[in-house]
Amino acid sequence: MSRTFTHLISDCDGVLLDTESVAFDVLQRELADHLPGQDVAAIIRPRLGLTLPDLLADIARHHALSLAALDIPAMRDRVENEVAERLQAVPGVKEALEAIPLPKSVASNSAGHRVRAALRHAGLATQFGDRVFCADEVGAAKPDPALYLAACRAAGAAPEQCLVVEDSVTGVSAAVAAGMTVLGFTGAGHVEDGQADKLLACGAALTFNDMAQLPALISRLRRHEQ
Repeated sequence: MSRTFTHLISDCDGVLLDTESVAFDVLQRELADHLPGQDVAAIIRPRLGLTLPDLLADIARHHALSLAALDIPAMRDRVENEVAERLQAVPGVKEALEAIPLPKSVASNSAGHRVRAALRHAGLATQFGDRVFCADEVGAAKPDPALYLAACRAAGAAPEQCLVVEDSVTGVSAAVAAGMTVLGFTGAGHVEDGQADKLLACGAALTFNDMAQLPALISRLRRHEQ
């Protein structure tokens, strides 16, 4: 069945804002003493994109991490504070968004107040207006598809009309489960070798590593699908 793409929905951290690399650095420091003798970076990296409680709970299920020994709210504050201090937009994303003639929304696992403040700070907020959907407000986090479906309903679009840009397996899995076509972005600072293959394996239609490529990719998909 052919599709007509009418809306763009984007993840925030790692797609619009190069913040995942900052969070990754902070989490490595926070967990180093709690995971002695283990490759902390390798444990954290594939779980980026999850909410902090979900990330820690998943680590605890597979590694010797005691959640009772962690002050998770304080850890979240430290992550958010350092992200705010080192915040920057992904190179080229502002120009890419301005060149894409589609209504745009954000779907993020991060807290709504932080996402909106970060988008304003980076000069991206006007691209999305009030179309910012966050896990703490929707009541569901990726990989659950509900967050993407909420953004879709608010836009008045069907899932098959939505293109999604995601950088994580968690996010791609959520958007694919929602019935959306996903473009996997691999150009942020936290991305490791092999990430493109991982995003394709969980359902991304294609991957790209430079935001300057995005307008042409979307234009080509829209011409092909119409």
